Amino acid sequence: MRYLKAALLGAALFAAGLTIYDRLPLQYKHLISSWYNRIGTPHYVEAPDLYSERDQASVISDMEARGHKLKCYGNLGDRERVDKNDDYVCFAHISTAYNMPARLVTFFFSKGRLNHVRIEFASRSFEDLQVYLSKSLEAYPRMDKSKWARFEKGLMVWRVKEGVLMASAEKDHGRNPIILWSSRTSFQSKHPGRECPTPPPNTPLFKSIVESEDYKIWCSL
Repeated sequence: MRYLKAALLGAALFAAGLTIYDRLPLQYKHLISSWYNRIGTPHYVEAPDLYSERDQASVISDMEARGHKLKCYGNLGDRERVDKNDDYVCFAHISTAYNMPARLVTFFFSKGRLNHVRIEFASRSFEDLQVYLSKSLEAYPRMDKSKWARFEKGLMVWRVKEGVLMASAEKDHGRNPIILWSSRTSFQSKHPGRECPTPPPNTPLFKSIVESEDYKIWCSL
C-alpha cells in the first residue's frame, strides 16, 4: 500500500509538472528544454584554432565517437546558414567547452566540407572566455587590428591556421557569448578583394607594403 501511494504521488507530481510546463512562456520552455538536453553530455574539447575544412563524415564520426549526440539536417533556410554556401548542419548540446559552461556546438558544412563551427557558451562564461581566448590565441595575429580590416565594431578576429576565429569583445546582456570559426574558403568568398593596396610591383613602395604586418594579417589569407 505504501508503494502504491508513493507511485500515485509521483504520477500526480509529474502530471502537475507537465501542466505547469505547458502554461509557461515559450522562452522558459526553451530554457528548460535546453537544460534537460545538456544533462550528462560530454565535455567539448576540440581546440578552436585547429579546425580545418575536414570531410563532413569524419567530423560527424569523431563527434559520435566522443559520445556526442548529433542532430543533422539539410535544406537550410536563410536564417539557418552562416553564409550562402552552407547546405548541411549538425548540432549537439554540450555542458561545457574548454572547462567553461556551454550550451551548443553547431557545425555548418558546404559541399561535404566543414565551413563553420559555432559554439554557444553560458552567459556567465563571458569573462572566462575572454581570458581563454587571449591566452590560447596569443600566437595568432588579430585581423581586426589591421588598418585595412572591415569588421563590425566590438568584434575580435584572429587569423588561425585554416581560417578565422571571431568573438565579441563586449558583453551583450540578454545574449549568450559565441565564438565562430570560418574556413579560409568562406572568408575569401566573403572578402574577395579586401580593399588591399596594389602599388606597381618591383617598387620600394610595393615591397614595404607587402612586408608590413597589416598586409600579412589582412591581405595574405
